Amino acid sequence: MTPFMAAVAAVFDVRSGVGAAETVKSLPKSVGEGADRQVMIRSMAEQMVCEANAVLAAHNERVELTDQPVDGLLKFTLRYRDRCAEVSTTFTDKVAKSRVWCEPEGGWHEIERAESERELPDPQAVADLILALIAGAPLIKRHPTEA
Repeated sequence: MTPFMAAVAAVFDVRSGVGAAETVKSLPKSVGEGADRQVMIRSMAEQMVCEANAVLAAHNERVELTDQPVDGLLKFTLRYRDRCAEVSTTFTDKVAKSRVWCEPEGGWHEIERAESERELPDPQAVADLILALIAGAPLIKRHPTEA
């Protein structure tokens, strides 16, 4: 059992002790950098979802991972029960912009307003996002170095 699988088992049993995934302010990037980053985050999400589902299967539960690529946008959604998180990168005018959104109670809303858009700081943050989905914890928070 991997450390992440052990964390999933602990969170599923206790449903607490999990914090939100950290985020950072989303800044424009080159198209190449944005695409590479989205692919790395998506790849990590697939690995973490497989590990989580190996644990959750014993309880007839699962985390769903759905890709939603369209012109000018790479997007995937993580869903657990009635909660979801969406990670996307848009490509316009040779600029990439990444975002993370969540669907808490009450439906979809942007995590932060346009003046302070948020993204995951790195692919490893996906693990925290999945644990927060399973635990029912708040999904994201600001990175501690930000005001």
